[in-house]
Amino acid sequence: MKLFPYKPRKNQIAIMQTLKKIIDNRENIIFESGTGSGKTVCTLSSTLECVLENNKKIIYTTRTNAQQRQVILELRAIRQKNKKLCENLFGVGMQGRSNMCILARNDPEFSNGTAEELSKLCSTRKKNTKSNNKGKNCIYYQNFLDIEKTKKIKQWFKTNLPTAEEFIDYCEKKQICPYEINKILMRESKLVIVPYIYVFDTMISNMLLDCMSVPEEDIILVVDEAHNLPDFIRDLNSAQLSLYMLNGCLFEAEKFGDPSMLDGRFPVSAFCKTIIDVVHDLRDTFVYGILENGIRRIPIKNNDAFIPSHEFETEIISRLKITSKTLRDIVADLVAYGEKIQEYRQKDGKLPRSYIHKLGLFLDFWTNLELDQYAKLIVDASAGKNPRIESFCLDPSVGANILHRFHSTIHMSGTLEPLEEYRDSMGLAENTELISFPSPFLSKNRRIFFVNDVSTKYDEMIKDDKTMDRMIGYVTEICNTFPKNTMVFFPSFNIMSMFRRNEDICNINRCTFFEEQKMSQIALMDLVSDFKEQGNHENGDGAALFSVMGGRISEGMDFPAEQLEIALIVGIPYPKPTARQRGLQRYYDIKFRKGWEYTVEAPTARKLLQSIGRLIRDEKDRGVAVIFDRRAPRFKRYIKDMKESKNLLKDVSDFIA
Repeated sequence: MKLFPYKPRKNQIAIMQTLKKIIDNRENIIFESGTGSGKTVCTLSSTLECVLENNKKIIYTTRTNAQQRQVILELRAIRQKNKKLCENLFGVGMQGRSNMCILARNDPEFSNGTAEELSKLCSTRKKNTKSNNKGKNCIYYQNFLDIEKTKKIKQWFKTNLPTAEEFIDYCEKKQICPYEINKILMRESKLVIVPYIYVFDTMISNMLLDCMSVPEEDIILVVDEAHNLPDFIRDLNSAQLSLYMLNGCLFEAEKFGDPSMLDGRFPVSAFCKTIIDVVHDLRDTFVYGILENGIRRIPIKNNDAFIPSHEFETEIISRLKITSKTLRDIVADLVAYGEKIQEYRQKDGKLPRSYIHKLGLFLDFWTNLELDQYAKLIVDASAGKNPRIESFCLDPSVGANILHRFHSTIHMSGTLEPLEEYRDSMGLAENTELISFPSPFLSKNRRIFFVNDVSTKYDEMIKDDKTMDRMIGYVTEICNTFPKNTMVFFPSFNIMSMFRRNEDICNINRCTFFEEQKMSQIALMDLVSDFKEQGNHENGDGAALFSVMGGRISEGMDFPAEQLEIALIVGIPYPKPTARQRGLQRYYDIKFRKGWEYTVEAPTARKLLQSIGRLIRDEKDRGVAVIFDRRAPRFKRYIKDMKESKNLLKDVSDFIA
């Protein structure tokens, strides 16, 4: 409470007292508290007080850059109240090198580089700069080496406490490297705010800890929006080999020479062509169905399938007439040859990328998998253009061992129920504290309705071609009847596209905004800002923003007061019934006997609640949500105040009035 900058609301004192106890006892906690309840500022106030008293540090991890910005804004409020502590109370927002490296931001080739590739490229540029190689140096690093310039930037940072985006823009104007200055600031800062990958990727986490100059046992780890972490770690620890990558290998073999491996017996290109044939045949067999009398069966609805554990490598060994030991030798040769290509490109000032190197690493990873923790798949998600082999991580705890090395860990979200599922998935101890704090806001300020005559269930949409028309009719009526900022959430971009292609959407007489699937962070923030402005106008008609559940807008962004007053949920965001999803459900059935609850029901409920949670951010906010799907009552356990509407326009109108 010493640092807390506001008048505390309901539950906030309890949250801070609980966190203080957890940190003092070197324990871990998983807690849920509704959106808008002040989790960020409560956690910052509690942890900062502890680190100032005990000479510890905080790593605060977020999923998105928007969430990272919110941490800095709350830290500014804490500093404003505690001006005598300003010298020690500053935090550093760290982002990926592709964002913070100004060279990478301004060069399309570099901006798509991996962390490892950009690190190697940066290393070469720094060496060239120190040796005065003007052709391939870095002006931003050169200015960083100027002690006086760096000192002024650091002082500006400590005075202004910028967000990562503000700091990058400032450094670009001053032509100095924000990434290198951040590395220095991290040594002095009590708080470092980073994306998940900085903690859960081994190479990057080692860099982070070196910069902070502190062992893990002196660090308190905060995981914000923690419900996203298991899937993030699964993706981070999965691997894939696509036709696109294999064609890249053939291009490299042609450009850099086509050496023969194993004493001249196997040219790289011939080996890659064999793998391409294997990928195509596995796709035809397991996704499309085995050929019968030369005629291919109609593909099943899904575009992925399990393959037997050793089918891929067995096919390679069989077609090349080699042993498994010979295959391991080939893998080693591929890695070595790929490293040479990386060196050539790096010396040439290009991104040190090699697809042959990636192929070698993938095959090494694939042939040494722990089969009880991974599913092996063949995937064809692009109409036959880019089939791929994939090893999908089922158990996120394989990438979460670092959690056990910190002083304490705090895992929080507005939607984490059931808390036991998160604890079990992350491999945390049985005695981890599990707490769910009730919403601090008046229930009368929020209404949640559902309608019973529509559904986004695939089979029902096929049988009843009027379902989409009815949903569009509901959305159009609400948008045109109530001059309020309205957000329309869909289960996926595909369903949103179906909605967008329908001619009836033109009947919405409001300013409309659409989130695009691959929209840049800057474009997305501009889109959201324009939408908010429509709600802020006096006597304005408001606007409609179309987005997806589980996306960047539906999580972590604030829309207070008139910026958002109506949320329309078009359908239930069940996960697709893919082979990957079936494998995950089966794994959790075997391990915890809760496959459906842990992998389908809970993740779906979280997406619904996160979207609805955009409505109420403080005590004065009011809002109404409508779920357009007859299956909504399945989630009464999570959304207890949901009611069916028989007359939607009247019910919404009565609440607003």
